[in-house]
Amino acid sequence: MTTHAVYDEIRSGIDRLNDFELSTHDLSEPRERIAHADRVHFIGCGSSYWTGVIGQYASFQSGIDATAHAASEYLFAGPPITEETVVVAYSQSGETSETVTAARRAKEGGAFVIGITNSADSTLGSVADEILVTPAGTEKAVLATKTVDAALMLTFSLLESKYSEYTPSELQRTCRNVIDQDFQAAVAVLAEAKTLYTLGQGIEYGLAGEAATKFGEGALLHTTALPTPEISHGPIANAAGEPALVIATRESKSSLTSEVVSKLRDAGVITIVLRRPTNDYGGDISIKLPSRSPDHPIVPLKILQSLTYKTAVKKGYNPDDPPELSKHIEWSALG
Repeated sequence: MTTHAVYDEIRSGIDRLNDFELSTHDLSEPRERIAHADRVHFIGCGSSYWTGVIGQYASFQSGIDATAHAASEYLFAGPPITEETVVVAYSQSGETSETVTAARRAKEGGAFVIGITNSADSTLGSVADEILVTPAGTEKAVLATKTVDAALMLTFSLLESKYSEYTPSELQRTCRNVIDQDFQAAVAVLAEAKTLYTLGQGIEYGLAGEAATKFGEGALLHTTALPTPEISHGPIANAAGEPALVIATRESKSSLTSEVVSKLRDAGVITIVLRRPTNDYGGDISIKLPSRSPDHPIVPLKILQSLTYKTAVKKGYNPDDPPELSKHIEWSALG
């Protein structure tokens, strides 16, 4: 069996969870800035944007007023910025044109800019007031996996989120178990699909967005992320015969999720539900978290990464080097 770099990096992201927590001393200044901010803006492109969406929902849980923006839209739409605004800019390379330019404009407007990147020597590092370098190490595959893990873990620590309370060893044990699951039934459906909707509510909408990005990049599926009930507002009409991946792993059982899954099945949509074993939403295919799995976004994230990888391989694609995908994009117009 061919071993791909992205598979190794999905695993190494788990192995290095111990390294993703920076010391309180390292984070004391940015934490203080966030605590006294009038608003927090998360900006990024691609997976970095969806990392920001997850950060936005984690901020809500901590009582922080936050909004995630695609960096290009942030650059041109111009949301209000004051000297009490904190901007958290994500870029794995630290060179993404839209993100770097948006961060520079925000700083010029008086915002305090925190850069989260995988590269110590980068343009974003020279722009940001505070640069936080993830300990993920060099990522050989073009698809971002372990760098997303690292950026998320760092974000949760930065926000002093409830998710930073779990021990790395507890998360590692669970994540190793979930990526080795048999996803054969789901992969068989996804490999034959032409389109895919990924659905989630709250912080799981951020996971749905990251899943959509990965399935689009790695498995070349035309994928759309939506808040779970939103698919009933029109898109359900064109989804018959195709799959929808519903992410529903939170502790409490949601009757709304069950109702949406039922409507999808009635409309001829093949439902794949990522869930806890105690919450049966009635989907066609279930992917179950282990019993007593930590309520932490990194666990379903590792499942989604593995599911994307296996779907790409099933379709005969090279998941290490998807077409038309680069580690970072630079636009001369933004130079």
